[in-house]
Amino acid sequence: MDPGSTLRLRRVTGLAAVAWAIAAIGYSVSILFVAPDDLALPLRCSVAGTRALVEWSTPEAQNAGVQRGDRILSIDGIPMSSVLREGVGFLEPGSANRYAIEKPDGRVLVVDLAPAPASFHRRPGQTLLHVALLCVAALYLGAGGVVWWSRHERADAWAFMLFCSMMAADVASSPRLDLAPWSFPRVLANLPLLGASAFHLFSSYPIEPNWIVRHRRIRALPYLAALVLVPLVLFAGAFGDAGAAVVYESAFFFGTGLAVASLAIPLMERRRAYDAGIGARTDIMILAATLSLLPALLVLVAEALLQVPLPVHLVLLWVAIFPIAVGYGILRRQLFDFRIVARSSAAYGASTLAITGLFAFLITFADTLVDLFGVDERSVQVAFLFLAILAFDPLRDRMQRLVDQLFDRDQSRYRSAVREISEAMVSMLSLGEISDRILIAVTETMGVDRAVVLLIDERDRVLRPSAQRGDWDEDDVEIEIPADHPVWRQLWMRREELSRADFDDETDTERREACWDVFDSLEIELLVPILFGVDLLGVIAVGRKLSGERLTVDDRQLLRTLANQSAIAIENGKAFDEIAQLNETLEARVEERTRELRRTQAQLIQSDKLKSLGQLVAGVAHELNNPIGFVHANLQLLDEYLEKLARAQGPPRDPEAAEKARAAITKLLQRSREGTERVKQIVMDLRSFSRTDQAELQRADLHEEIERTLGLMEPRLKNKVEIKREYGEIPQVRCYPGQLNQVFMNLVMNACDAMGDGGTITIRTRPGDLGVHLEFADDGPGIPAEVRNQIFDPFFTTKPVGAGTGLGLSLSHGIIERHGGRLSVESTPGHGATFHIDLPLDAPPPDE
Repeated sequence: MDPGSTLRLRRVTGLAAVAWAIAAIGYSVSILFVAPDDLALPLRCSVAGTRALVEWSTPEAQNAGVQRGDRILSIDGIPMSSVLREGVGFLEPGSANRYAIEKPDGRVLVVDLAPAPASFHRRPGQTLLHVALLCVAALYLGAGGVVWWSRHERADAWAFMLFCSMMAADVASSPRLDLAPWSFPRVLANLPLLGASAFHLFSSYPIEPNWIVRHRRIRALPYLAALVLVPLVLFAGAFGDAGAAVVYESAFFFGTGLAVASLAIPLMERRRAYDAGIGARTDIMILAATLSLLPALLVLVAEALLQVPLPVHLVLLWVAIFPIAVGYGILRRQLFDFRIVARSSAAYGASTLAITGLFAFLITFADTLVDLFGVDERSVQVAFLFLAILAFDPLRDRMQRLVDQLFDRDQSRYRSAVREISEAMVSMLSLGEISDRILIAVTETMGVDRAVVLLIDERDRVLRPSAQRGDWDEDDVEIEIPADHPVWRQLWMRREELSRADFDDETDTERREACWDVFDSLEIELLVPILFGVDLLGVIAVGRKLSGERLTVDDRQLLRTLANQSAIAIENGKAFDEIAQLNETLEARVEERTRELRRTQAQLIQSDKLKSLGQLVAGVAHELNNPIGFVHANLQLLDEYLEKLARAQGPPRDPEAAEKARAAITKLLQRSREGTERVKQIVMDLRSFSRTDQAELQRADLHEEIERTLGLMEPRLKNKVEIKREYGEIPQVRCYPGQLNQVFMNLVMNACDAMGDGGTITIRTRPGDLGVHLEFADDGPGIPAEVRNQIFDPFFTTKPVGAGTGLGLSLSHGIIERHGGRLSVESTPGHGATFHIDLPLDAPPPDE
């Protein structure tokens, strides 16, 4: 069968099994909600195999001679197997039914019993047991689903999911077989499927027997037999009472017998599993099956053979151990070493029991002494008990340390190694030193024959050996693992250690051979990734132990811890190398960066100036147009008056007309000169305002600079904003006038924007603590408190999109600071804002 067909078959059968289990769980949940006043049998049945045995009964039935362990043959002549199949819908209130009861000695007792309410069977303990079994069923279904979802490409995960689904259906359907119709046939029909899936699982995991490898179709035979038995069980009523009994017996013993026999497969393959290096995994499979599944199966078979009601439901709770242990093993490909855990747990229990017995003996002995000497004061006994309690914990702790030394010698040594390497790696900054320290810990602590650390080369994106320890050939340590190698991808994606066996199920032959080649060429057993965040920094490759033992869970845990510790150390080392390289060129980089920042700042200032100039273009154009317009008109009039003057001076002469023409010409020339002066002043103000940052420091009258700025803004201020000047006596300052003009412009424009339809801007000047203090106050809406601390941040603006860049106040703040001054704001919402500028009399030179 091709891989695609195999995957489709697994998907279809897996979904069918999950649906079967979900239906069983849902049906069992519905039984919990049967109305209390519904009718039920007066006998609580325990189905032993295919026979219904009395577990408990109503007082009426007990008085009639019905006892625990009696077999129920029929009710009103209807065989009990039919009653279990079709339900108790024939019961009627107030009407007794005739029961045929078989005693253990073979006698048949016929009694008439009235139906009991459903609440008779709803004892608190039984309801709790029912809910607990539903939880176990959900655990099986969840474990099977998680394993199948995570490892859907593996055959053992598929087999595990089928077995878990059948177990979930069986456990969920087992309680109250006598209450719900068709519960009993469904359980019997599920048993053959359970046996077939058990055979499938135990012949697939942890190792396939050779006879299965040679004849894989053998696995299909139990499923075929189960598929034959399932419809026979469901429709057994068509074969009569005797035929139905035979079908039921066949299904029961086929399913349970095949399941018990399947548990022996890992035991028979144990030696071969050890040769393959998975002996510990096989031991855990055997232990989990023996402790979890076997008791339930044996109790079920014993109840059927002995015809005695046994606590099957209580034993079924214990089967919850199996899916946890085996599911973890399939997912992780490595199980906990339960043997050490079991031994140490037994030692803890025995030591605790011994200490408890010792104290109990001493307390009893103290009581005897007190009674012997006739001491009536119980305070002596209380004091002794108090001292015993105080001494209990130290003794127990001492005993625990002794047990740890006895059973956890390796763990203690590993903890010491982890502690030492953690302390050492804090101060390591060399990648080579880090690699050597890892190898020392691996080889000396774990006792492996060889180990190598491969670190990533960021430039070539390959893993290269950084350090090695052990018996290596020169060719072995020249291996390189590129980023597109499947081993790299698996280490990065799975983020856990990898062994050669992890690639046994790889369907792509080329990828599988490439991964195997890494392990075979290096002769290693395990690859442990060194991860930092989402990055793969390197790999620790570990060989076999000198003792010949396989790497245990504790070994893997130590390697993972070393990898985590080394990841941090490697990152620190790389960071240290980068810092060292940066320090070599730090001064040059700082100087270059400073020049870039100065150029950027100059560009921002000039850009903001150009923006401001752009906003003033319309008004300035209007201001220029007025004087130029009347100068042009005056020139035309001048031409006319010159003609009149010429005519007045020519023959015949007119002295009065000539005088009037001269006066008009003089007036026109005077007004034209005023217009040209106005144009000249506007142009000078524009040139002064547009001076760049490279302008030199010079003495300036701040009043003149403010007036120059206001002059440029006159078109915007006219008929809208009133300017109040409250100038004090201030000296000239040595500054960059063009930059300060930019500050004044920004403050006035922001005030105009804030006031909107009009208002008053008050400009005050006076001497200050630094030299000169200026205030620009408006009566606008003010600045909200929540944004007041952000107004000097670059690109922060409260204006609509497209109306402001958020650079004006930020650049103004920088200009004032470059002058050695301070720029601050004071605002009360609803009462305007006031910007305070403090400037020194001498701005610092550019270098400072």
